[in-house]
Amino acid sequence: MALSGSILKMSEETFDFICTSCADNNLIKEALKYCVECQKYYCKDCLTNHQQFALLKGHTFLDNSSVKPQGQPRSLPAFPTKQCSQHIGKIMDMFCKTHDVVCCYVCVAEDHASCKDMMSVSDNINRLYNKTDTSRATSELSDTLDTMNQRQANTDTLLKQLRDSKTTAIKAVSDYRIEMEKFLKKLEEASIKEIEDKYQTLESQILAERQRYEDSIDELKNLKQLIQQASGNIAQLFVCSKLAEKKCTTLGDDEMERKSLKHAEVKFVPSEQLKSSIEKMKNLGETSAISSRTYNLYKVTKIHDMNVKLKEDRSDCNCRIYGSCIIDDTVIFTDFRNNKLKRFDISSSSLIDYCEVPGDPRGVCRVGEREVAVACLDRRVQFVSIHNKLSLLRSIQMNHKCYGIAYSNDKLYITDVNKSLYMYDMSGNILKTVTSDNSGQPIFECSKHITFNDKKDRLFVGDDKKGLVCFNAECDYIETVTDSDVRPDGVCSDGYGNVIVANYRLHTIVQCSRDGQKCGIIVNKTREYPRSVSIHHGLRKMFVGYDTDTVEVYNLTWKSD
Repeated sequence: MALSGSILKMSEETFDFICTSCADNNLIKEALKYCVECQKYYCKDCLTNHQQFALLKGHTFLDNSSVKPQGQPRSLPAFPTKQCSQHIGKIMDMFCKTHDVVCCYVCVAEDHASCKDMMSVSDNINRLYNKTDTSRATSELSDTLDTMNQRQANTDTLLKQLRDSKTTAIKAVSDYRIEMEKFLKKLEEASIKEIEDKYQTLESQILAERQRYEDSIDELKNLKQLIQQASGNIAQLFVCSKLAEKKCTTLGDDEMERKSLKHAEVKFVPSEQLKSSIEKMKNLGETSAISSRTYNLYKVTKIHDMNVKLKEDRSDCNCRIYGSCIIDDTVIFTDFRNNKLKRFDISSSSLIDYCEVPGDPRGVCRVGEREVAVACLDRRVQFVSIHNKLSLLRSIQMNHKCYGIAYSNDKLYITDVNKSLYMYDMSGNILKTVTSDNSGQPIFECSKHITFNDKKDRLFVGDDKKGLVCFNAECDYIETVTDSDVRPDGVCSDGYGNVIVANYRLHTIVQCSRDGQKCGIIVNKTREYPRSVSIHHGLRKMFVGYDTDTVEVYNLTWKSD
Protein backbone atom coordinates (compact mmCIF):
# COMPACT_ATOMS: atom_id res chain seq x y z
CA MET A 1 0.00 0.00 0.00
CA ALA A 2 1.32 3.44 -0.86
CA LEU A 3 0.18 6.91 0.04
CA SER A 4 0.47 9.86 -2.32
CA GLY A 5 3.04 12.50 -1.47
CA SER A 6 6.16 12.08 0.61
CA ILE A 7 4.65 11.84 4.08
CA LEU A 8 5.38 8.10 4.42
CA LYS A 9 7.75 5.71 2.72
CA MET A 10 5.56 2.64 2.45
CA SER A 11 6.00 -0.77 0.87
CA GLU A 12 3.50 -2.29 -1.50
CA GLU A 13 2.53 -4.75 1.27
CA THR A 14 0.04 -4.13 4.05
CA PHE A 15 0.74 -5.18 7.64
CA ASP A 16 -1.55 -5.70 10.60
CA PHE A 17 1.10 -4.28 12.93
CA ILE A 18 3.79 -1.78 11.98
CA CYS A 19 7.08 -0.98 13.70
CA THR A 20 6.53 2.02 15.98
CA SER A 21 10.12 3.26 15.72
CA CYS A 22 10.15 3.07 11.93
CA ALA A 23 6.79 4.83 11.74
CA ASP A 24 8.28 7.68 13.79
CA ASN A 25 10.83 8.05 10.96
CA ASN A 26 8.20 7.89 8.18
CA LEU A 27 8.98 4.27 7.32
CA ILE A 28 6.57 1.35 7.24
CA LYS A 29 7.92 -2.04 8.27
CA GLU A 30 6.17 -5.09 9.64
CA ALA A 31 6.44 -5.51 13.41
CA LEU A 32 7.51 -8.91 14.73
CA LYS A 33 7.30 -8.34 18.48
CA TYR A 34 5.84 -5.99 21.08
CA CYS A 35 7.98 -4.68 23.95
CA VAL A 36 5.96 -4.48 27.16
CA GLU A 37 8.32 -2.03 28.88
CA CYS A 38 8.77 0.28 25.86
CA GLN A 39 5.11 -0.06 24.86
CA LYS A 40 6.21 -0.22 21.23
CA TYR A 41 6.14 -2.64 18.31
CA TYR A 42 9.50 -3.53 16.71
CA CYS A 43 10.57 -4.90 13.34
CA LYS A 44 13.52 -7.24 12.89
CA ASP A 45 16.11 -4.47 12.49
CA CYS A 46 14.82 -2.42 15.42
CA LEU A 47 14.76 -5.53 17.60
CA THR A 48 18.47 -5.97 16.86
CA ASN A 49 19.17 -2.33 17.76
CA HIS A 50 17.07 -2.65 20.92
CA GLN A 51 19.13 -5.60 22.15
CA GLN A 52 22.41 -3.70 21.74
CA PHE A 53 21.67 -1.66 24.86
CA ALA A 54 22.42 -3.43 28.14
CA LEU A 55 19.68 -1.65 30.07
CA LEU A 56 17.07 -2.86 27.57
CA LYS A 57 18.06 -6.52 27.36
CA GLY A 58 15.78 -7.53 30.21
CA HIS A 59 12.65 -6.21 28.55
CA THR A 60 9.72 -8.56 27.95
CA PHE A 61 8.73 -9.21 24.35
CA LEU A 62 5.39 -10.59 23.14
CA ASP A 63 4.75 -12.18 19.78
CA ASN A 64 1.99 -14.17 18.09
CA SER A 65 2.59 -17.14 20.36
CA SER A 66 1.57 -15.00 23.34
CA VAL A 67 -2.02 -14.70 22.22
CA LYS A 68 -2.72 -17.25 19.49
CA PRO A 69 -2.84 -21.08 19.95
CA GLN A 70 -0.91 -23.11 17.44
CA GLY A 71 -2.68 -23.60 14.16
CA GLN A 72 -4.48 -20.24 14.22
CA PRO A 73 -3.57 -17.26 12.00
CA ARG A 74 -0.39 -15.46 12.92
CA SER A 75 -0.94 -12.17 14.77
CA LEU A 76 0.70 -9.98 17.40
CA PRO A 77 -1.17 -8.92 20.55
CA ALA A 78 -3.03 -5.63 20.04
CA PHE A 79 -1.91 -2.65 22.10
CA PRO A 80 -2.35 1.09 21.48
CA THR A 81 0.87 3.02 20.83
CA LYS A 82 -0.51 6.54 20.61
CA GLN A 83 0.97 8.78 23.32
CA CYS A 84 -1.12 11.22 25.34
CA SER A 85 -0.75 14.82 24.17
CA GLN A 86 -1.20 16.05 27.75
CA HIS A 87 1.21 13.69 29.51
CA ILE A 88 4.44 12.99 27.63
CA GLY A 89 5.43 9.36 27.41
CA LYS A 90 2.10 8.01 28.62
CA ILE A 91 0.22 5.65 26.30
CA MET A 92 -3.50 6.22 25.74
CA ASP A 93 -4.65 2.80 26.94
CA MET A 94 -7.71 3.81 29.00
CA PHE A 95 -11.27 4.37 27.82
CA CYS A 96 -13.90 6.34 29.74
CA LYS A 97 -17.31 5.11 28.66
CA THR A 98 -19.02 7.94 30.56
CA HIS A 99 -17.29 10.65 28.47
CA ASP A 100 -16.59 8.44 25.40
CA VAL A 101 -12.89 9.41 25.32
CA VAL A 102 -9.58 7.56 25.31
CA CYS A 103 -6.84 8.76 27.64
CA CYS A 104 -3.78 7.71 29.65
CA TYR A 105 -3.79 6.59 33.29
CA VAL A 106 -2.62 10.04 34.43
CA CYS A 107 -5.70 11.55 32.74
CA VAL A 108 -7.78 9.01 34.64
CA ALA A 109 -6.39 10.23 37.96
CA GLU A 110 -6.71 13.91 37.08
CA ASP A 111 -9.96 14.09 35.09
CA HIS A 112 -11.88 10.84 35.49
CA ALA A 113 -11.48 9.91 39.15
CA SER A 114 -15.24 9.87 39.68
CA CYS A 115 -16.06 8.02 36.45
CA LYS A 116 -17.31 4.50 37.07
CA ASP A 117 -16.99 3.13 33.55
CA MET A 118 -13.21 3.25 33.07
CA MET A 119 -11.58 0.30 31.33
CA SER A 120 -8.29 -0.72 29.77
CA VAL A 121 -8.30 -0.60 25.98
CA SER A 122 -5.89 -3.49 25.52
CA ASP A 123 -7.70 -5.71 28.04
CA ASN A 124 -11.14 -5.03 26.58
CA ILE A 125 -10.37 -4.35 22.93
CA ASN A 126 -12.46 -7.22 21.53
CA ARG A 127 -15.49 -5.84 23.36
CA LEU A 128 -14.71 -2.17 22.61
CA TYR A 129 -13.63 -2.29 18.98
CA ASN A 130 -16.29 -1.92 16.34
CA LYS A 131 -15.31 -1.71 12.69
CA THR A 132 -18.32 0.54 12.09
CA ASP A 133 -16.87 3.10 14.53
CA THR A 134 -13.64 3.23 12.56
CA SER A 135 -15.53 3.60 9.28
CA ARG A 136 -17.62 6.36 10.83
CA ALA A 137 -14.52 8.13 12.19
CA THR A 138 -12.80 7.87 8.81
CA SER A 139 -15.89 9.24 7.09
CA GLU A 140 -16.12 12.12 9.59
CA LEU A 141 -12.44 12.86 9.08
CA SER A 142 -12.95 13.05 5.33
CA ASP A 143 -16.04 15.22 5.66
CA THR A 144 -14.41 17.55 8.19
CA LEU A 145 -11.22 17.71 6.10
CA ASP A 146 -13.29 18.66 3.05
CA THR A 147 -15.01 21.37 5.08
CA MET A 148 -11.71 22.75 6.40
CA ASN A 149 -10.26 22.75 2.86
CA GLN A 150 -13.32 24.61 1.63
CA ARG A 151 -13.08 27.12 4.47
CA GLN A 152 -9.37 27.63 3.72
CA ALA A 153 -10.19 28.17 0.03
CA ASN A 154 -12.81 30.70 1.08
CA THR A 155 -10.18 32.67 2.99
CA ASP A 156 -8.04 32.80 -0.19
CA THR A 157 -11.03 34.24 -2.04
CA LEU A 158 -11.57 36.75 0.75
CA LEU A 159 -7.92 37.79 0.63
CA LYS A 160 -8.15 38.37 -3.12
CA GLN A 161 -11.37 40.29 -2.63
CA LEU A 162 -9.74 42.37 0.08
CA ARG A 163 -6.65 43.06 -2.03
CA ASP A 164 -8.78 44.03 -5.02
CA SER A 165 -10.85 46.34 -2.87
CA LYS A 166 -7.68 47.86 -1.50
CA THR A 167 -6.52 48.63 -5.03
CA THR A 168 -9.89 50.17 -5.88
CA ALA A 169 -9.94 52.25 -2.72
CA ILE A 170 -6.42 53.60 -3.27
CA LYS A 171 -7.26 54.48 -6.88
CA ALA A 172 -10.31 56.38 -5.63
CA VAL A 173 -8.05 58.31 -3.31
CA SER A 174 -5.63 59.12 -6.16
CA ASP A 175 -8.41 60.23 -8.53
CA TYR A 176 -9.81 62.51 -5.91
CA ARG A 177 -6.35 63.91 -5.19
CA ILE A 178 -5.87 64.97 -8.84
CA GLU A 179 -9.00 67.10 -8.72
CA MET A 180 -7.92 68.71 -5.48
CA GLU A 181 -4.20 68.83 -6.23
CA LYS A 182 -3.20 72.04 -4.46
CA PHE A 183 -4.82 70.99 -1.17
CA LEU A 184 -4.54 67.23 -1.10
CA LYS A 185 -0.95 66.08 -1.02
CA LYS A 186 -0.72 65.70 2.72
CA LEU A 187 -4.30 64.52 3.04
CA GLU A 188 -3.67 61.81 0.45
CA GLU A 189 -0.92 60.34 2.57
CA ALA A 190 -3.18 60.37 5.62
CA SER A 191 -6.01 58.59 3.78
CA ILE A 192 -3.75 55.90 2.31
CA LYS A 193 -2.34 55.26 5.75
CA GLU A 194 -5.84 54.84 7.14
CA ILE A 195 -6.69 52.37 4.39
CA GLU A 196 -3.49 50.46 5.03
CA ASP A 197 -4.21 50.30 8.76
CA LYS A 198 -7.71 48.97 8.27
CA TYR A 199 -6.49 46.61 5.58
CA GLN A 200 -3.83 45.23 7.92
CA THR A 201 -6.44 44.69 10.62
CA LEU A 202 -8.73 42.73 8.31
CA GLU A 203 -5.84 40.89 6.69
CA SER A 204 -4.57 39.81 10.11
CA GLN A 205 -8.02 38.46 10.97
CA ILE A 206 -8.30 36.52 7.72
CA LEU A 207 -4.74 35.19 7.88
CA ALA A 208 -5.32 34.08 11.46
CA GLU A 209 -8.51 32.32 10.38
CA ARG A 210 -6.69 30.75 7.43
CA GLN A 211 -3.92 29.54 9.72
CA ARG A 212 -6.48 28.01 12.04
CA TYR A 213 -7.99 26.03 9.18
CA GLU A 214 -4.51 25.04 7.99
CA ASP A 215 -3.63 23.76 11.48
CA SER A 216 -6.93 21.87 11.64
CA ILE A 217 -6.28 20.30 8.25
CA ASP A 218 -2.82 19.16 9.34
CA GLU A 219 -4.27 17.56 12.46
CA LEU A 220 -7.02 15.84 10.49
CA LYS A 221 -4.56 14.54 7.90
CA ASN A 222 -2.33 13.24 10.68
CA LEU A 223 -5.22 11.40 12.33
CA LYS A 224 -6.32 9.96 9.00
CA GLN A 225 -2.75 8.84 8.37
CA LEU A 226 -2.61 7.19 11.80
CA ILE A 227 -5.75 5.20 11.01
CA GLN A 228 -4.25 4.10 7.70
CA GLN A 229 -1.00 3.12 9.41
CA ALA A 230 -2.76 1.13 12.10
CA SER A 231 -4.21 -1.28 9.53
CA GLY A 232 -4.94 -4.50 11.47
CA ASN A 233 -3.95 -3.19 14.90
CA ILE A 234 -7.48 -2.87 16.19
CA ALA A 235 -6.34 -1.32 19.47
CA GLN A 236 -4.49 1.43 17.64
CA LEU A 237 -7.45 1.71 15.27
CA PHE A 238 -9.80 2.12 18.24
CA VAL A 239 -7.67 4.79 19.89
CA CYS A 240 -7.09 6.71 16.66
CA SER A 241 -10.78 6.43 15.78
CA LYS A 242 -11.80 7.89 19.14
CA LEU A 243 -9.24 10.68 18.75
CA ALA A 244 -10.61 11.35 15.27
CA GLU A 245 -14.18 11.48 16.56
CA LYS A 246 -13.12 13.82 19.37
CA LYS A 247 -11.22 16.09 16.95
CA CYS A 248 -14.14 16.22 14.49
CA THR A 249 -16.56 17.01 17.32
CA THR A 250 -14.21 19.69 18.70
CA LEU A 251 -13.85 21.28 15.26
CA GLY A 252 -17.62 21.01 14.79
CA ASP A 253 -18.15 22.75 18.14
CA ASP A 254 -15.75 25.54 17.16
CA GLU A 255 -17.32 26.01 13.72
CA MET A 256 -20.91 26.07 15.01
CA GLU A 257 -20.01 28.69 17.64
CA ARG A 258 -18.06 30.87 15.23
CA LYS A 259 -19.55 33.02 12.49
CA SER A 260 -17.66 32.58 9.22
CA LEU A 261 -16.19 35.71 7.63
CA LYS A 262 -18.24 36.26 4.49
CA HIS A 263 -17.06 39.55 3.10
CA ALA A 264 -13.95 41.66 3.59
CA GLU A 265 -12.88 44.88 1.89
CA VAL A 266 -11.64 48.35 2.57
CA LYS A 267 -13.50 51.14 0.89
CA PHE A 268 -12.83 54.82 0.40
CA VAL A 269 -15.79 57.20 0.11
CA PRO A 270 -14.89 60.76 -0.98
CA SER A 271 -16.34 63.77 0.81
CA GLU A 272 -18.48 66.13 -1.29
CA GLN A 273 -17.91 68.96 1.17
CA LEU A 274 -14.16 68.77 0.88
CA LYS A 275 -13.68 71.91 -1.28
CA SER A 276 -15.28 74.18 1.29
CA SER A 277 -13.87 72.54 4.39
CA ILE A 278 -10.55 71.03 3.32
CA GLU A 279 -8.44 73.13 5.67
CA LYS A 280 -10.33 71.70 8.64
CA MET A 281 -10.10 68.04 7.60
CA LYS A 282 -7.52 65.49 8.70
CA ASN A 283 -7.88 63.18 5.70
CA LEU A 284 -9.58 62.94 2.31
CA GLY A 285 -12.70 61.11 3.36
CA GLU A 286 -14.11 58.18 5.27
CA THR A 287 -12.29 54.86 5.27
CA SER A 288 -14.18 51.79 6.48
CA ALA A 289 -13.32 48.12 6.87
CA ILE A 290 -16.41 46.24 5.67
CA SER A 291 -16.92 42.63 6.69
CA SER A 292 -19.84 40.36 7.42
CA ARG A 293 -20.28 36.88 8.85
CA THR A 294 -23.01 34.31 8.46
CA TYR A 295 -24.20 31.56 10.79
CA ASN A 296 -23.19 27.99 10.01
CA LEU A 297 -26.46 26.30 9.14
CA TYR A 298 -27.36 22.64 9.07
CA LYS A 299 -28.40 20.97 5.86
CA VAL A 300 -30.08 17.61 5.45
CA THR A 301 -28.12 14.89 3.65
CA LYS A 302 -30.48 11.97 4.18
CA ILE A 303 -33.93 11.20 5.60
CA HIS A 304 -35.30 7.87 6.73
CA ASP A 305 -38.08 6.59 8.97
CA MET A 306 -37.58 4.82 12.30
CA ASN A 307 -40.45 2.49 13.16
CA VAL A 308 -41.39 2.96 16.84
CA LYS A 309 -44.53 0.80 16.85
CA LEU A 310 -44.26 -2.21 19.18
CA LYS A 311 -46.26 -5.40 19.08
CA GLU A 312 -47.29 -4.62 22.65
CA ASP A 313 -48.82 -1.27 21.57
CA ARG A 314 -52.50 -0.67 20.99
CA SER A 315 -53.57 -1.90 17.57
CA ASP A 316 -56.49 0.50 17.19
CA CYS A 317 -54.44 3.73 16.92
CA ASN A 318 -51.12 5.25 15.94
CA CYS A 319 -48.26 6.07 18.26
CA ARG A 320 -47.99 9.69 19.41
CA ILE A 321 -44.37 10.69 19.97
CA TYR A 322 -44.67 13.86 22.04
CA GLY A 323 -41.20 13.93 23.60
CA SER A 324 -37.65 12.68 23.08
CA CYS A 325 -34.14 13.02 24.46
CA ILE A 326 -30.67 11.72 23.62
CA ILE A 327 -28.89 9.46 26.12
CA ASP A 328 -25.35 8.62 24.95
CA ASP A 329 -25.86 6.69 21.66
CA THR A 330 -29.54 6.01 22.30
CA VAL A 331 -32.71 8.04 21.88
CA ILE A 332 -35.69 7.83 24.24
CA PHE A 333 -39.22 8.60 23.06
CA THR A 334 -42.41 9.21 25.00
CA ASP A 335 -45.46 7.63 23.39
CA PHE A 336 -48.46 9.04 25.23
CA ARG A 337 -51.03 7.11 23.19
CA ASN A 338 -49.50 3.83 24.46
CA ASN A 339 -48.29 5.20 27.81
CA LYS A 340 -44.75 4.01 27.15
CA LEU A 341 -41.16 5.18 27.29
CA LYS A 342 -39.23 3.59 24.40
CA ARG A 343 -35.45 3.44 24.04
CA PHE A 344 -33.79 2.84 20.65
CA ASP A 345 -30.18 2.37 19.53
CA ILE A 346 -29.33 5.26 17.21
CA SER A 347 -26.89 3.41 14.94
CA SER A 348 -29.16 0.44 14.21
CA SER A 349 -32.55 2.13 14.80
CA SER A 350 -33.48 -0.97 16.81
CA LEU A 351 -35.49 -1.15 20.03
CA ILE A 352 -33.42 -1.66 23.17
CA ASP A 353 -36.24 -1.74 25.74
CA TYR A 354 -39.36 0.02 26.92
CA CYS A 355 -41.39 0.52 30.07
CA GLU A 356 -44.97 1.47 30.86
CA VAL A 357 -45.41 5.08 32.07
CA PRO A 358 -49.08 5.63 32.95
CA GLY A 359 -50.60 9.08 32.96
CA ASP A 360 -50.07 10.42 29.43
CA PRO A 361 -46.25 10.94 29.24
CA ARG A 362 -45.19 14.03 27.27
CA GLY A 363 -41.75 15.65 27.75
CA VAL A 364 -38.64 13.78 28.91
CA CYS A 365 -35.20 14.96 30.00
CA ARG A 366 -32.07 13.54 31.58
CA VAL A 367 -31.63 14.38 35.29
CA GLY A 368 -28.48 12.39 36.08
CA GLU A 369 -26.18 9.67 34.87
CA ARG A 370 -28.81 6.98 35.39
CA GLU A 371 -32.19 8.72 35.42
CA VAL A 372 -34.63 10.60 33.24
CA ALA A 373 -37.67 12.59 34.32
CA VAL A 374 -40.94 12.30 32.40
CA ALA A 375 -43.62 15.01 32.47
CA CYS A 376 -47.06 13.42 32.58
CA LEU A 377 -50.29 15.16 31.73
CA ASP A 378 -51.99 13.62 34.80
CA ARG A 379 -50.18 16.21 37.00
CA ARG A 380 -47.15 14.08 37.79
CA VAL A 381 -43.41 13.84 37.15
CA GLN A 382 -42.22 10.24 36.86
CA PHE A 383 -38.54 9.38 37.34
CA VAL A 384 -37.25 6.41 35.34
CA SER A 385 -33.99 4.49 35.68
CA ILE A 386 -32.00 4.22 32.45
CA HIS A 387 -29.36 1.92 33.98
CA ASN A 388 -29.52 -1.48 32.32
CA LYS A 389 -33.31 -1.79 31.83
CA LEU A 390 -35.80 1.09 31.86
CA SER A 391 -37.69 0.91 35.15
CA LEU A 392 -39.95 3.21 37.15
CA LEU A 393 -38.55 4.94 40.22
CA ARG A 394 -40.19 7.59 42.39
CA SER A 395 -42.77 10.12 41.22
CA ILE A 396 -43.80 13.63 42.30
CA GLN A 397 -47.41 14.73 42.28
CA MET A 398 -48.05 18.30 41.02
CA ASN A 399 -51.10 20.56 41.19
CA HIS A 400 -51.05 21.27 37.45
CA LYS A 401 -50.67 19.43 34.17
CA CYS A 402 -47.07 18.64 33.12
CA TYR A 403 -46.02 18.86 29.46
CA GLY A 404 -42.48 20.17 28.77
CA ILE A 405 -39.63 19.44 31.18
CA ALA A 406 -35.96 20.46 31.51
CA TYR A 407 -33.30 20.03 34.19
CA SER A 408 -30.35 22.13 35.36
CA ASN A 409 -28.46 22.50 38.66
CA ASP A 410 -30.82 20.27 40.67
CA LYS A 411 -33.89 22.14 39.47
CA LEU A 412 -36.79 21.02 37.29
CA TYR A 413 -38.46 23.41 34.86
CA ILE A 414 -41.97 22.38 33.80
CA THR A 415 -44.67 23.79 31.51
CA ASP A 416 -48.40 23.10 31.82
CA VAL A 417 -49.48 23.27 28.13
CA ASN A 418 -51.35 26.41 29.15
CA LYS A 419 -50.11 29.78 30.40
CA SER A 420 -47.42 28.98 33.00
CA LEU A 421 -43.82 27.93 33.59
CA TYR A 422 -42.80 26.40 36.94
CA MET A 423 -39.45 25.90 38.66
CA TYR A 424 -39.13 23.12 41.28
CA ASP A 425 -36.41 21.59 43.39
CA MET A 426 -35.84 17.84 43.03
CA SER A 427 -38.13 17.09 45.98
CA GLY A 428 -41.10 18.75 44.30
CA ASN A 429 -41.06 22.01 46.24
CA ILE A 430 -42.17 24.85 44.00
CA LEU A 431 -39.59 27.65 43.72
CA LYS A 432 -41.19 29.92 41.16
CA THR A 433 -44.23 30.30 38.92
CA VAL A 434 -44.07 32.51 35.82
CA THR A 435 -47.20 33.63 33.99
CA SER A 436 -46.72 37.33 33.10
CA ASP A 437 -44.00 39.81 32.16
CA ASN A 438 -42.94 42.89 34.14
CA SER A 439 -45.86 44.88 32.77
CA GLY A 440 -48.36 42.26 33.87
CA GLN A 441 -49.09 40.98 30.38
CA PRO A 442 -49.50 37.19 29.90
CA ILE A 443 -46.35 35.59 28.48
CA PHE A 444 -47.89 32.41 27.10
CA GLU A 445 -50.91 31.24 25.22
CA CYS A 446 -49.84 27.59 25.22
CA SER A 447 -46.52 26.66 26.88
CA LYS A 448 -45.12 23.50 25.29
CA HIS A 449 -41.66 21.88 25.22
CA ILE A 450 -38.69 23.42 26.98
CA THR A 451 -34.87 23.33 26.69
CA PHE A 452 -31.71 25.10 27.82
CA ASN A 453 -29.02 26.33 25.45
CA ASP A 454 -25.56 24.75 25.68
CA LYS A 455 -24.31 27.31 28.21
CA LYS A 456 -27.32 26.74 30.48
CA ASP A 457 -27.78 30.52 30.72
CA ARG A 458 -30.98 30.71 28.67
CA LEU A 459 -34.15 28.67 28.91
CA PHE A 460 -36.44 28.42 25.89
CA VAL A 461 -40.13 27.52 25.93
CA GLY A 462 -42.03 26.74 22.74
CA ASP A 463 -45.40 28.41 22.28
CA ASP A 464 -46.90 27.50 18.90
CA LYS A 465 -49.11 30.59 18.98
CA LYS A 466 -46.73 33.26 20.29
CA GLY A 467 -43.21 32.09 19.37
CA LEU A 468 -40.01 31.10 21.20
CA VAL A 469 -40.10 32.46 24.76
CA CYS A 470 -36.73 33.18 26.39
CA PHE A 471 -35.85 33.20 30.11
CA ASN A 472 -32.67 33.19 32.15
CA ALA A 473 -31.79 30.25 34.42
CA GLU A 474 -33.79 31.80 37.27
CA CYS A 475 -36.94 31.93 35.11
CA ASP A 476 -36.78 35.70 34.67
CA TYR A 477 -38.50 36.62 31.41
CA ILE A 478 -36.21 38.09 28.72
CA GLU A 479 -38.15 38.23 25.46
CA THR A 480 -40.35 36.38 22.99
CA VAL A 481 -38.93 35.71 19.53
CA THR A 482 -41.94 36.45 17.33
CA ASP A 483 -40.40 35.71 13.94
CA SER A 484 -43.14 34.35 11.68
CA ASP A 485 -40.99 31.26 10.97
CA VAL A 486 -40.70 30.40 14.68
CA ARG A 487 -43.88 28.90 16.16
CA PRO A 488 -42.54 25.85 18.00
CA ASP A 489 -44.00 22.92 19.83
CA GLY A 490 -40.80 20.86 20.10
CA VAL A 491 -37.50 22.50 21.06
CA CYS A 492 -34.01 21.15 21.79
CA SER A 493 -30.38 22.25 22.03
CA ASP A 494 -27.84 20.69 19.67
CA GLY A 495 -24.82 21.19 21.95
CA TYR A 496 -23.14 23.46 19.39
CA GLY A 497 -24.80 26.63 20.67
CA ASN A 498 -27.95 26.32 18.55
CA VAL A 499 -31.58 25.85 19.51
CA ILE A 500 -33.64 23.72 17.15
CA VAL A 501 -37.41 24.25 16.97
CA ALA A 502 -40.09 22.04 15.44
CA ASN A 503 -42.93 24.24 14.23
CA TYR A 504 -46.17 22.35 14.84
CA ARG A 505 -48.44 24.47 12.66
CA LEU A 506 -45.89 25.49 10.01
CA HIS A 507 -44.50 21.94 9.48
CA THR A 508 -40.90 23.19 9.46
CA ILE A 509 -37.68 22.74 11.45
CA VAL A 510 -35.79 25.98 12.17
CA GLN A 511 -32.33 26.63 13.58
CA CYS A 512 -32.00 29.46 16.10
CA SER A 513 -28.93 30.94 17.77
CA ARG A 514 -27.88 30.59 21.39
CA ASP A 515 -29.95 33.67 22.24
CA GLY A 516 -32.98 32.42 20.31
CA GLN A 517 -32.73 34.47 17.11
CA LYS A 518 -33.57 32.68 13.86
CA CYS A 519 -30.54 31.56 11.84
CA GLY A 520 -32.31 29.72 9.05
CA ILE A 521 -34.68 26.93 8.07
CA ILE A 522 -33.30 23.37 8.15
CA VAL A 523 -36.39 21.55 6.83
CA ASN A 524 -38.87 23.49 4.69
CA LYS A 525 -41.57 20.85 4.82
CA THR A 526 -41.91 18.05 7.35
CA ARG A 527 -44.87 15.78 7.74
CA GLU A 528 -47.89 17.43 9.27
CA TYR A 529 -47.65 18.61 12.87
CA PRO A 530 -44.18 17.75 14.24
CA ARG A 531 -44.46 17.26 18.00
CA SER A 532 -40.90 16.75 19.25
CA VAL A 533 -37.31 17.18 18.12
CA SER A 534 -33.90 16.10 19.42
CA ILE A 535 -30.38 15.99 17.99
CA HIS A 536 -27.44 13.68 18.68
CA HIS A 537 -24.46 15.99 19.22
CA GLY A 538 -21.75 13.76 17.70
CA LEU A 539 -23.60 11.73 15.09
CA ARG A 540 -25.48 14.79 13.77
CA LYS A 541 -28.77 12.95 13.57
CA MET A 542 -32.07 14.73 14.19
CA PHE A 543 -35.20 12.90 15.34
CA VAL A 544 -38.65 14.41 14.72
CA GLY A 545 -41.72 12.84 16.32
CA TYR A 546 -45.32 12.91 15.08
CA ASP A 547 -48.73 11.36 15.72
CA THR A 548 -47.58 8.36 13.68
CA ASP A 549 -45.88 5.00 14.11
CA THR A 550 -42.60 6.29 12.64
CA VAL A 551 -40.12 8.98 13.64
CA GLU A 552 -38.30 10.89 10.91
CA VAL A 553 -34.50 10.67 11.19
CA TYR A 554 -32.50 13.41 9.44
CA ASN A 555 -28.77 13.04 8.78
CA LEU A 556 -27.23 16.50 9.02
CA THR A 557 -24.07 18.28 7.95
CA TRP A 558 -23.03 21.93 7.67
CA LYS A 559 -24.20 24.04 4.80
CA SER A 560 -21.42 25.15 2.48
CA ASP A 561 -20.63 28.85 2.62
